[in-house]
Amino acid sequence: MKPTSLGRVVLIACAVIAAASLATVMIALPGGAPTSPDPGAPVVPWWVVLLPAVVGIALVTVLPLRAPAQPAVVENRSRHAAATWSLLALAIAFPLVSGVFDLGGGEGYVLAKLVLLIAIPAVIVGVLRGMRLERVRGSWRWWAAAVVVAVWALLSQVAPWNPRPDLSGIDPVVLVVTATATAITAGVGEELFYRRWLQTRLEASLGVWPGIALASFGFALMHLGSHSTGAPVLDVARVVVAQGSFGLFLGVLWWKYRNLTAIVAAHVIMNGWPVAAELVS
Repeated sequence: MKPTSLGRVVLIACAVIAAASLATVMIALPGGAPTSPDPGAPVVPWWVVLLPAVVGIALVTVLPLRAPAQPAVVENRSRHAAATWSLLALAIAFPLVSGVFDLGGGEGYVLAKLVLLIAIPAVIVGVLRGMRLERVRGSWRWWAAAVVVAVWALLSQVAPWNPRPDLSGIDPVVLVVTATATAITAGVGEELFYRRWLQTRLEASLGVWPGIALASFGFALMHLGSHSTGAPVLDVARVVVAQGSFGLFLGVLWWKYRNLTAIVAAHVIMNGWPVAAELVS
């Protein structure tokens, strides 16, 4: 679907914010920054942050070269509009609630995510069925997605230039429990909300690339609650560059393959690989 007039405005706005954010972090934090709020999180150079997403997106566009489109199609305009605006409101509400109540990354943060990004949206999309996905059968939706995720994982987690967080001081039981909770609320919950529910509807409303860009921007801002350092402008720039680039990769992955398993797997690897490496070592 080609971008609508509003979609073009949204895409340009997202591009300007992304460029300004990248310039900001390169000037203010030229050596990089921690991309995780966890204790022991190392400083990661910006090229290390961006390279996996750039390569992953490039691979998605060529694997396979002639993949059929799988568009989101509006069937009921009023229901579709109500669902889309409701999901956008929740996407805005979550970082605001996290900031106002200073939830950080604790139990309150997880509870707010369960309510605002999983429970309420599930009811909304269940009741307001105003669109459908035109899925295409084919093994390419699995083998191509697997290749992309594997290459991305090698670059983002396994490659020697990726600094390893120091988790040696954390009890292994705590690591397992925390990683499991994160896999459920972030790996599954965030992918359902930001890609399967929100991005798909934004694609149908604004066009493919504006939909991907806006959903990725919302995904980035969601992390302000757990990644805040007290410098609002710099915090926004950091999450747009780090989490926003990851969200853009996941968004393109979802658009091309419509494979929920693939995007959940990538998200779980992103959050869980350091824990798995620590437990194995």
